[in-house]
Amino acid sequence: MSKNILTKALLVLVVVTLSAALLTGCTFFSKTVTVKLSGTTAALGETYTISVDDEVEDTMVGTGSLKITGLSIGKHTFAADSNTTTKSGEKSATITGLWSITVTIPVE
Repeated sequence: MSKNILTKALLVLVVVTLSAALLTGCTFFSKTVTVKLSGTTAALGETYTISVDDEVEDTMVGTGSLKITGLSIGKHTFAADSNTTTKSGEKSATITGLWSITVTIPVE
């Protein structure tokens, strides 16, 4: 009988812990994405503003990479807009709960 009580108590603990994590926005359910750009040498020589789902994250040089942390699992749109010319690019990607991903945005 005590084994049955311990099993139920453990189940309740797991449910309460996962519920609390979901309600508080725990990073257990978010991931890091590495953003890179692809394009011509001229396009990659520029500085770009990177945004995810229309929210600006940071700037980066086209030949570099940018790590964005805290993104939720699901589909997102990544965009790169040049700070000096009209060059830009966009790419949709789905973040899963398994591992972090790299998104390469083509710019032209």
